[in-house]
Amino acid sequence: MNNLDSQTVKDLQTIKDDYKRALKLVEILFKDKKDKEGKPYINHLIRVSSKLSNYNTKVAGLLHDTIEDIPNFTYDDLRNLNFNETIIELVRLVTKDKKSIQSYHNRITKLIKSNNLEALKLKLSDIQDNCDLNRLAKLDELTRKRLYNKYKDELERLKNILKEKGEKL
Repeated sequence: MNNLDSQTVKDLQTIKDDYKRALKLVEILFKDKKDKEGKPYINHLIRVSSKLSNYNTKVAGLLHDTIEDIPNFTYDDLRNLNFNETIIELVRLVTKDKKSIQSYHNRITKLIKSNNLEALKLKLSDIQDNCDLNRLAKLDELTRKRLYNKYKDELERLKNILKEKGEKL
C-alpha cells in the first residue's frame, strides 16, 4: 500500500466496524484534497454515504472515490483492510476504469446493465451530490454548466430505473 504506512494499515485493520474503518481511511487518504468549491473533499463522501440505507452501500459510499482519485490505491488494498467483497464490488461498479475511453453515458449504461440495485443507488447518491444546485451555484458559470449538463440526464435515468424496479429514492 503505497499510500499508507504499515502501522496505519495495522491500526485500520483493528477497527472491526466497516463504516468506522472506511471513515478513518478516507480521512487519511483525502485529508489534503479539496472539491471544486475548495471545501474538504471528504464532505462529498460523507454526504453520498449518508443518503444510503443499506449498510454495505453506506460503507461503499465513503469509499467510492478511493480507487479513482487516490493514485496507486487498489481493490486489493481494500481487501487488505478487511472490506468484504460486497463493498468492494459496489466500489468497482461505480468506479471509472482509468483505461476506458467510454463516455459518461456509456459508463452509466454499463452500470445499469449490472442490475446491481445497490450500485445504482450509490451512483444516484453520488450524482445527486455532484449536481446539487446549491453547491453548483458557488462555481463559475462554465464549470457549473459543464457539470450540470454532464449529470442531469443520467440522474433522471437512474431515478427512473430505480422507480421502475420499485426502489425508494
